[in-house]
Formats: sequence, C-alpha cells, structure tokens
Amino acid sequence: MMAKDLPPRENTLFKRILKCYENKQYKSGLKHARQILSNSKYQEHGETLAMMGLTLNCLGRKEEAYDNVKRGLRNNLRSHVCWHVFGLLQRSDKKYEEAIKCYRNALKWDKDNLQILRDLSLLQIQTRDLDGYKMTRHQLLMLRANQRAGWVGYAIALHTLGEYENALNVLQTFRKTQEGKPADYEFSELLLYEASIMVEAGKFKEALTHIYSHRDSILDIQSWLEMAGELHARLGEHEDSAEVFEELYQRNPENATYIESYVRAHGHYNDEDSLQLCQKLHKQHPRAEAPFNYALKLSTGSTFRTLVDGYLQRQLRKGVPPLFNILKHLFQDKNKFETIKELIHGYYTSLEEHKKFTPESEDEEFPTSYLHVMIFLAQLYDYERDTTKALYYIDRAMQHTPTYIDPYMVKSKIYKHAGDMTEAVHWVDEARTMDLADRYLNCKAAKYMLRAGMIDKAEEACALFTREGQPAVDNLNEMQCMWFLTESARIYFKNQDWANVLQKCHEVEKHFVDIVEDQFDFHPYSMRKMTLRAYIGLLRLEDSIRGHQFFNKAADYAIRTYLHLYDKPMSDSNGLGNGEIDDMTEKEKKKLESKKKRAAKKKQQQKNEANVNSNAANKDKKQPPDGEVAPPPIVGNELVKTEAPLDDAMKFLDPLRALSPQCPNTHKLAFQVFHRQGKLLLMIQSVKRALKTNARTPEIALHMTQLAQYVKTKGTSSGIIAEIVKTEMGELLPQNDIREWLNVRESLTGTNLKNFFMLRCAHAHLTPESTAQQLQSVLDFPLKGSTLESCEYVLDHLNSEMLNPTPEDIATFSSSCHALFPLATAFRPSKPEEESVQR
Repeated sequence: MMAKDLPPRENTLFKRILKCYENKQYKSGLKHARQILSNSKYQEHGETLAMMGLTLNCLGRKEEAYDNVKRGLRNNLRSHVCWHVFGLLQRSDKKYEEAIKCYRNALKWDKDNLQILRDLSLLQIQTRDLDGYKMTRHQLLMLRANQRAGWVGYAIALHTLGEYENALNVLQTFRKTQEGKPADYEFSELLLYEASIMVEAGKFKEALTHIYSHRDSILDIQSWLEMAGELHARLGEHEDSAEVFEELYQRNPENATYIESYVRAHGHYNDEDSLQLCQKLHKQHPRAEAPFNYALKLSTGSTFRTLVDGYLQRQLRKGVPPLFNILKHLFQDKNKFETIKELIHGYYTSLEEHKKFTPESEDEEFPTSYLHVMIFLAQLYDYERDTTKALYYIDRAMQHTPTYIDPYMVKSKIYKHAGDMTEAVHWVDEARTMDLADRYLNCKAAKYMLRAGMIDKAEEACALFTREGQPAVDNLNEMQCMWFLTESARIYFKNQDWANVLQKCHEVEKHFVDIVEDQFDFHPYSMRKMTLRAYIGLLRLEDSIRGHQFFNKAADYAIRTYLHLYDKPMSDSNGLGNGEIDDMTEKEKKKLESKKKRAAKKKQQQKNEANVNSNAANKDKKQPPDGEVAPPPIVGNELVKTEAPLDDAMKFLDPLRALSPQCPNTHKLAFQVFHRQGKLLLMIQSVKRALKTNARTPEIALHMTQLAQYVKTKGTSSGIIAEIVKTEMGELLPQNDIREWLNVRESLTGTNLKNFFMLRCAHAHLTPESTAQQLQSVLDFPLKGSTLESCEYVLDHLNSEMLNPTPEDIATFSSSCHALFPLATAFRPSKPEEESVQR
C-alpha cells in the first residue's frame, strides 16, 4: 500500500502507520494517523482515514472504524487502499461476499496488487468460489512464477475443480525447476500429493511408477508403503501388495487394516486359509491383539472355541476392562455368542468349586479372575436384556470387591438398559465419587444425570472440571462440549421447555459455524508448510462437517421445536402454546408457577455469583482476535418469539438434506416441514427418499397417507407440475389406492410395534371416525417381544395426542408395558402425591 498525493513528511508517517498495523502497535499507528489528519490540507485524506479506521477496528471501536473507512472511501473512490481496507473490515465481520466485492473494486485500480490478490484468493476458497479461486491463483502464478506458492496454489485450485490432468501438468512443470535440490520434507509431500491426484484420476499405474521412481525423495515411509500396497492391490499385483502390507504389519502389528489388506492380497476368500495367515502373523508378534481378533472373526466351530477359550482366560486373568466391547462384534453370530456364554459359565462354576478356570488347570487363579468372570457374565445377560440375572451376577461382583469401580459402572448400564435412569444415576454416581479425579467417570455420570432429567446435578458434577468463577454451563459451551448441549436439548424437549431447547440447538449450530470459520487460518498455512494432502482432507471435511451426529441431533430437536411453535404459536415466556395453559388442571398450573419461581430464583442466584467472580473470570477469559467483537449471547426466550418458525427450521433442515441424505430421520423432518409449507413436489421427494433410504421407517405410513390426502383434497394446478405429480404419485401408489398400500405395508411390517402403531395412526388420519377402533387395536397389541425403545416410542406419541387417547387409555398401555419392563420408570404408575422431579 502506498499513499498518493502526500508530501515526504506525511508519506513517511503513512508508512509508519502501515508498519504499526503489521506489528500490532495500534495506538502508535493511531497517533501517526492523527498527525497527518491534523494538517488542514490532508484532514480529508482518504487513505489515511481508511488506515485510521482499520486501526480503530483492531482496538474494538467498530462504529468509529466504519465511519472513518467510509469517509475515506467517499473522498477517494479510486484508491485501491481504501477499497482494500474496506474489504478487510468486512472480512473481520465475516461478511465474506461483501469483502470479495471490495477486493474486486480494489483490483480495478491496481489489478496486479499481490496482497489484494492473496486476500481475495483466501476468501474465495473459504466461500468455495472455486472458479474464482482458480482465476485468482492463475493471476498470482503469472505475476510471481518464481514462487512455489503460486504453482502449488494453482494446482490446488485445479484439483478441487476436478481438473486432474491440468493439476498434474502444473505440478510436474514446477517440479522440473526443483531438480538437483536435496530432498526435504516439503518436496516429499509435494511428490505424495501429486501421487494422490493420480489416484483420484484413476491413473493407478502412473501413480505406482511415480512413487517408485521417487522412492528416495519421499521421506514419509509409512505413507509411501500404504499407497504402494493399495495401488498394487488395485492393479491386481497381489504378491507385491502382500509383501508391502506385511512390511507395514511389521511396523505396526496392531493395525487391523494392514492385516485385512494382507489377507485380501493373498486372494484367500476361504476363511480357513485366511485363518492360517492370521495365525502366522500372530506367531510373529505373539503379544499383538489385532491378528488374534481377526482370527476370531474368521474362525468357526471347534476352532473358534479353542481360540476364544485361550483368549478369554488370558484377558480375564489380566482383568482387561474393555473385554466385553472387544468381543461384542462377534455376538452377531448366535453360535459364537452361545459358545462364549457357555465358556464363561464353565469358568464361573470351576472358579467357585476349584478356584481354576477349568478343573484340569494346574495353577489356581487369583480372586480377581473370579471377579472379572462375574462382571462379564452380568454384561452377557444385560446384552440379552435378562435384567434379573444380570443384576444377580453384578451384585455378587460388588460383594466380592466393594472397592472396585467397574461393577458399579456395569450396574448403572444394566439399569439404563432396563429403563430405570434414576437407579442408573445412583450407581454411576457411586462410581464417580470413588474417584473424583477421573474425567471419564465424571462425564459418564453427567450424561446419565441429563438422561434422568437431573440438569442441576449434572451441572454440579461438570463444575469439578470447569473454570472456577464461571458457571459450568458457560464454560462447557465455551469449550464446544456438544454432547452436553445435545443431551440438555433432549431433556428440555421432553419437558417442553422450548426456549432452552432452541438456545442449546443454536449454540451447537454456532459451534459448527466456528469450526468452519477456523479453517480460514489454514489456507495460507498449508501452502506455506506444504501439508497439501492434509489440507485437501480438511477442505473436504469442512464441506461435510454438518453431517456430524452432533449437528444431526441438534437439528432434529430444533426442527421439531419450530414445528411445534408453528402449530401452537407462543403465548407467554414459558414457551407454552395458546391452548396448553387452558388445558392444564389447577394442580398443573400451580406446578408451573412454582417452576417459574424456582427458575427466577436460580437465575438471580447465578447472576449474583457471576458478579462476585466477574473479575477472576474476565482475567482468564480468552480475548477475541483483533478487530473482532464477542458475538451477542444466544437467548432462548427471544428465539421462541420467531414470526417465521418454518423459515428458521429450514436453516437446520437444508444442511441435513445436503449432508445426511442417508439418514431416514432427515426425510421424515423434511416431509413435516414441506407439508406445512404446502410444497407438494418437495413432499413427494421426501417420501421417495425416505422409502429409498429405509422403507421400514415407521413414519412413512403416516406421511404417505398425508401426501395422498393432500393430493386428493388440494390437488395441483394444470400444466407441467400437475403432470409431474401424476407421474410421481403413480410410481408411489401404482393402484392409486392408499388403503391398499397400507394393507400391503401392514402385511410386511405390522408385527413391529412402532410400525403397527403408525399404521393405525395412518388409518385414523384417513378415516377419522375409526380413531377409537384404531386406538383399541394399539391397546390390544401383544407386546411380548417388543423392545423397551418401541414401547417408549408409542407412549411418547400417545402422550402427544395421537389417536386422541384418554388418560385411562394411556394408563392401560403403560400398565401393559410395566408388566413387560417392571424397572422402566416411564411405565410406572404415578402416585397422587408424587411431585415432579424434573427441573
């Protein structure tokens, strides 16, 4: 940047402003800017005003910054400095599109300015304007052909656009200029990056030749071996592939991928031959677990029994805590599960009578072996959901060694699977208090407390590991602890506390925004450090980051909350709909008032504590980067007052549809939103995608019925849309008879409780006068064989007034479920004097 129309003295001061900005000496820069502007001849000098505004922005004085920059721009619209600074100001506020416009305006007056071009390229890759990024990187290459970053940046632009041939030509041309230089890490990464592009382009033979011809220059030996082994396998060169993967196995015998690739490279699809290979590998590294576990997966019958017998005895003797989870994948084979169960029972009997795993064993076992066998037995019965036997064995384990933590954790999990979260919390909290320094136990206990609705207790538990002088929830949010946020949203949704649901979900969404923003610093870093393969992986990860399960969970609760707010608009600050308060009994209204008073009291208490500890908290608090102002807090009570809940729901739904199309829940939520919006084509699309993803999803029956009814009652206008609807509905309902479709579906899925229930809801929607009959069918459904999750699902939907049940009907269904799952708290009959323990 250079200032125009300034005499030498003022020009020197302007250069000092630039230097102070680069060195983050903002107060000195501000002083120099004021010296220039104090001269009456230059008090309206545009570029100085712009730099003064940029400096003020870094000091957090954003309004003054914008005033000065805009004033400077008005005084000199043809200055690339003013436009560039305005772009930097917009970038600091995350207004990337506006910043790009400013940079383009700056380039009109100085088209070859390297700094502006670099800044523009960063924003283009950040916003994934790949075509624009390609053009900018090409211009930078033309201006500085002697710089490595120009070649590499242009190659990355071509690669991201899928122009593999051009990207390879650019890299190969650049590599010719590096010949004769000693090999280093950066050149090694460049060679591997070039090979990865060849692999993506399907040029396996060329990629293999490339890495072999540059083997001495590639310093990352493990990456070289992995790529060589995979390429040999793709080209059908199995012997060479096996040799490479064997070398990789020798480097890391615990990598299961290397073992599987080694076995596959030998072409042995017969389990017996593959088993011999695994045993051969295990003999080379007897202490390695991975080859032995793979052998367990391949073996069957007596061979499996012999192998797993020895393995179980070794692991139980050592007391390996995750043994059950290590073997859990084998339980899908019923014969293997029965074999393991039979062996464990044999150990239990023999240890009781002879203190040995088998009567024929020579040495007696330590008492800990008996303890671990009882724990494993309890886990096996819990896996079968035989709660009575599981509790019997785990109680015996706790009596055997009361100070051992693992039995308490297993017992809490048994109660969780049985549906009694209150008892599960009790036992996991017992384990937590036995070792208050264990973060895992603390997090597990907090999660169970949230599942049981004990939000206050969960926050107290987490406070042991959060910053002092700051509320635990705030610190967890600051640390992007998203499991805590999603679990909190879950219990708030269950309690119909819509304001807090939306607050937690929007906090999760903000974390994902921050994760996307955080990639900004890696664009220049990766090209400077030549971590090119990792950089491409980062770009692809960021493009799909909202497909993560944490975002999926938050989006699910947020969308369902917005749908509720659309159906029952807000009437008061508690998040209750217009008709909900009127439907309450006097007792429920009193409870609500009591809840409001407790919440207000707690809020005031937290506020007082925050004021007392504010100095300590502010001292430790991380300051935002230069020019950035801390974003305003997310307030749930403001979010629930939205006037466009469906538009707000779409902000969560759009990423789900783009990044989680394989999840049936995505299309279920999409249909519900589009049905309320009256978007028929999108409703049809959602149903088709749901059927393709998982045709047995229970809600499809109801959605198909709603769709057929919508088409029948509202129809479509004439023209191309009507033709499309007719064609698509003909594919979905070949006979154009929704009742026939429901009957066919019932013959396929009607034995499943959730599907049966949704089919009854679909029939009731189709014929409202049959609602009572459909409800009776649900109450008469034989529950034997149904899962706890299915029963809770039906009860939740009955409570949401599906099929219009009376309190007596819900009590009848709960009673039937209680007989099947006596420990589950969801089905326990409520006592008149029982007060709600939920917050």
